[in-house]
Amino acid sequence: MIYKNLCEYFKILNIILVFTFMSNISFSQEENSDIESKTPINNETFPIAVVDMQKIVGQSKAAVQVREFIENKKVEFSTELKNEEDALKKLQDDLANQRSIMPPDEFAVLESNFRKRVEALQQMVAERNQLLEEILSKSVQVIQLEAIKIITEIGKEKGLALTLDTSSVVIAANSINISSSVIELLNINLPEVDMDAILNRE
Repeated sequence: MIYKNLCEYFKILNIILVFTFMSNISFSQEENSDIESKTPINNETFPIAVVDMQKIVGQSKAAVQVREFIENKKVEFSTELKNEEDALKKLQDDLANQRSIMPPDEFAVLESNFRKRVEALQQMVAERNQLLEEILSKSVQVIQLEAIKIITEIGKEKGLALTLDTSSVVIAANSINISSSVIELLNINLPEVDMDAILNRE
């Protein structure tokens, strides 16, 4: 019977909002154990510098604020989805009770409506996950752009010929790592991200 498959629809309801941070630009809360020298770069000896962009983006004040915003949204979405899931479970119980006493054609209509609500819930989950991913992506972009501006200004000030990301460098002296300086300036220039603008951005 078609009704025997109704319970299978609820297998898709056991969905947890999964949020995967970008592999190369994560909001990691772990502190970097590397010690960065505060000694000014000697441009004649070291005309280049390195930065850890993942650390810069992840440890900034703006990143902390974005993390909190996303976590709050996940709780909000989870509550919304749980309410709909509970309503569907109740509807499933009602269908089970009415199956033996209701004409087949009428029961088929109710079953069809139930399936549509399950499919709508699936779509809702997908949309909420996509929204969270977009919020993260756009927020990271805002923080990155500001960080790049700061790195550019530091480069001009120190007369650097080149600045590389540590992800593309095999080994580099701590004395040419300017990540901490960039984070300090980033926290001043961009203490938080305008989340309303992020949500309204097309």
